[in-house]
Amino acid sequence: MTYPGNIHIYAPAITSLEERDWKAMSELFDRDDSDDIEADIRNNLLWMIPEPCWGDDPFDFLSEYL
Repeated sequence: MTYPGNIHIYAPAITSLEERDWKAMSELFDRDDSDDIEADIRNNLLWMIPEPCWGDDPFDFLSEYL
């Protein structure tokens, strides 16, 4: 949906949250086990991506050719 007066507006303004939305958001973030959830996420992320080797020379394999 475009407005003839301003070509940069494509949608109506975002409406404010309803009372039920505020309740759902506060229940989502007001948990007693959020520290446990954070620790679980951190532990799982450590298993997924190896830590980069910042001290390694990325062109070390070329040393025998140079």
